[in-house]
Amino acid sequence: MSVAPGKPPPVLAAGALAWREKGGRLQVLLVHRPRYDDWSIPKGKLDKGETFPAAAVREVAEETGYRVRLHRPLPASVYLLPDGRTKIVQYWMGTVRAKIGPGPESAAEIDRVRWVGLDEAESMVTRQGDQVPLQTLRRHAEAGELRTAPIVIQRHGAAVSRSKWRRGEGERPLNSKGKKQAKALPALLDAFDPVSVVSSPWERCLSTVEPFARAGGLKVRTKDELTEAGHAKHPSRTEAVIDRVLREARPTVVCTHRPVLPTVIEAVRRSAQPGASLELPREDPYLAAGEALLLHVTPDGAVVAIERHLPNIG
Repeated sequence: MSVAPGKPPPVLAAGALAWREKGGRLQVLLVHRPRYDDWSIPKGKLDKGETFPAAAVREVAEETGYRVRLHRPLPASVYLLPDGRTKIVQYWMGTVRAKIGPGPESAAEIDRVRWVGLDEAESMVTRQGDQVPLQTLRRHAEAGELRTAPIVIQRHGAAVSRSKWRRGEGERPLNSKGKKQAKALPALLDAFDPVSVVSSPWERCLSTVEPFARAGGLKVRTKDELTEAGHAKHPSRTEAVIDRVLREARPTVVCTHRPVLPTVIEAVRRSAQPGASLELPREDPYLAAGEALLLHVTPDGAVVAIERHLPNIG
């Protein structure tokens, strides 16, 4: 994020509006801040080198004791602080993965945590900026789009250049930047809790996703259709792989190569709602090396929201 000369950098923060259904009633998770005597959505500042999604998961855990998985994004909140700096808070919808603590880590910052109904939540929150995520979650619930699965289209990390590589394309490895990206990727992807990994069997793709798969105890399934050569020979088979992943609507990481991305993106476009399709990349290289295109997919395979994220390597 670029900052104008002489202007202080913005304060970056992230949070998540966790929801659950209990007794046929939709509830959300709020926290009470004794310093301000207000109720709000759990959130907090990014640590150095942290991505927005990873920060959102960490902050919710520290403030509530719940580890969440992120789902589709909610509108960001942007406002001025008393010292004149801009604060940007990125929000996601979330669901609970596990209870990992008894409650807030610091009672001085958060002294109460409550699950409350949506109507009650809207009357409890103090900041107007917190109303927008609540109202957006309500709209998604009314549209029957509350439950979504993340599907990550992952371009492999930065690789040794073709001109410097004398062996086969399938063996061309990541360079030092790509290795750093692969090492940083688990913290980013884990925020969305994928349960399946599908990859081109070529070295640079496998090396990109293997650290995440290893950390999560997942097996990497390989598809020749996701290689550059397989795509060039039978692009329709590449489309079929993506179509199947979207139809299954299972939280999945799909790792492939830049020349394959136009076909992948067109397959996604066919399943995307009009508003979401506007967020799809339109020009080569479509994604930067190591970048993730995150699709939020309903159980019937419709793509309703799209994000892009790079692992933070400093």
